[in-house]
Amino acid sequence: MPAQSSAHSDRAFGRRCVIAAAVLWSLSGVITKALTGLDGGSIAFYRGLFAGLALLPLVRPSKWAFRPAMLPLVVGFGAMTGLYIGAIKATTAANAIFLQYSAPIWAVPLSLLLLRERPDRRSLLGIAVAGLGILCIVVLGGGGGPNDALGIAMGLASGLGFAIVGVGLRFLRGLDPIWLSAINNLGGSIVLGLWLLASAGSIPIPAVPQAVVLFAFGVIQMAIPYVLFARGLRDIPAPEASLLALLEPVLNPIWVVLVIGEVPGWPTYVGGAFLLAGVVLRYVPTGRPRPAPPRLPSGTQEVQTPVPPS
Repeated sequence: MPAQSSAHSDRAFGRRCVIAAAVLWSLSGVITKALTGLDGGSIAFYRGLFAGLALLPLVRPSKWAFRPAMLPLVVGFGAMTGLYIGAIKATTAANAIFLQYSAPIWAVPLSLLLLRERPDRRSLLGIAVAGLGILCIVVLGGGGGPNDALGIAMGLASGLGFAIVGVGLRFLRGLDPIWLSAINNLGGSIVLGLWLLASAGSIPIPAVPQAVVLFAFGVIQMAIPYVLFARGLRDIPAPEASLLALLEPVLNPIWVVLVIGEVPGWPTYVGGAFLLAGVVLRYVPTGRPRPAPPRLPSGTQEVQTPVPPS
């Protein structure tokens, strides 16, 4: 009994960490919309730079490690974040975040094919219901943005990109998760910086007020949630964490409506309802206890397929 009680407490704490991370991640839409005068690539560059610099001191040098797989990982991470922020600029924030949350759907076949990981039936059912909401946004979610077609395409690409990044992180699960987050953000910002130099000839320098917001964007909306999420994944499995973090796209449009006044169309509300239903479906009590995830050896951490770092 004491062991079961301890395992239950660990799972509850892990869920709280993931939910807190989702709430902070949900601020991406309202902050991006508020940052006028900067394009999506520039915003993603500075956000990743500040997030990486905030995360790096949290990792002991003894845990610094480099692997060849990190190179394609940081390229994919930079592309993913740039596409997501660009999608927010091009279409509604609701469309962008919902489409990025196609990642859990892409991640299931990718993990099955590349890592031989099988999600349980309840996770598959919850993801399927959430997928209906995403489909509603893709098919009927146009209107409301300056370039909806481009934004929808970028949002879908960011979702697929995240799923690929998630599989890459799973492949590197033996490394410290905060170290991987720092490398992804710093490396991704370098990738974005090179892209800005190649496409525009320079990296825009933000004004002081913009720089303050970008710093907070990187630290509060990216760095802190990564720490919370990494801690939560020590106690709950990746499919469960991915479904819990679907709270992010539910909250994201709400902040934008309240602060910016951008009201999404009805497909967003329908899609959001399906997404929330997917989360609820996963956690409706069945009366049968679920086994706790295996504990990791003392002094080690494992990276599981993460939530979109939007």
